[in-house]
Amino acid sequence: MSKSIYGNLEDGRSRDLEDNTNSYEAIYMNEKTPEMQITTRKKANMSSEQNSSGCRCYRLAVVCLMMLVVLLLAAIAILWFKLTTEKDQIHTSYNNMTTQIDQLETSNYKLTAEEEQLKTNCTIVAKEREQLQRKTDELQKKLFQLKTDINTPGWRYFNSSIYYISTVKKSWSKSSQDCKERGADLVIINSKEEQEFVGLWRRGENTWIGASDRDKEGVWKWVDGTAITNKFWSKGEPNNVGDEDCAVSGYHTELENWYDVLCNREFIWICKKIINM
Repeated sequence: MSKSIYGNLEDGRSRDLEDNTNSYEAIYMNEKTPEMQITTRKKANMSSEQNSSGCRCYRLAVVCLMMLVVLLLAAIAILWFKLTTEKDQIHTSYNNMTTQIDQLETSNYKLTAEEEQLKTNCTIVAKEREQLQRKTDELQKKLFQLKTDINTPGWRYFNSSIYYISTVKKSWSKSSQDCKERGADLVIINSKEEQEFVGLWRRGENTWIGASDRDKEGVWKWVDGTAITNKFWSKGEPNNVGDEDCAVSGYHTELENWYDVLCNREFIWICKKIINM
């Protein structure tokens, strides 16, 4: 019984003690609440500041990183543009160089062709010079011969030819042979002017000319075989009386003064030598 009472008392005291303790703690807690609230607020503010600072740093880092990326992209773009531009310039330069090389090759080909043409022209000019020199030498010889012939007694110059008149009389054949020995032929008259020249020079004498029909009767030709185109026959001539096959100039003083006679008759004669300049 006493134990029970004692136990109850002990339980009551313990309960009171716990209650008192709890009361004290509650009071303590109540007393400590403002300070704890301040500390909690400070901690919250610090935490908020730390979080805000962290956000700022993160944002700044992100901005910096983005700027770095932008700058890197800009640098890459500029580098790519420069590389593309340089590539285009190199390609253009290559094309220009190729074009210039082609032009140089074409120019070289043309120069080579021109050089060959010049060599050919030089060869042609050298040959022409040799031919000209030969012609000059021949012309000098002819001029010398012309001077010699003109200065030879009995020869006279007229219209690019020289003429010789004999002082003796011979037959037509012997007269023709004498002209050949002088490097000439019996005179061949090709114009009115030449007929007049011969008429003046023969001084009224009957003169053998280089016309005959000895090869074929009625077909009159010059001694060089050419046909007679300018004819100065007297009226009724040639009449071929008694086999008259050779021509004489001077039957009378008129322009038409040719007539045919026997070839064995003797007259003076005129030789003619053409000067080929």
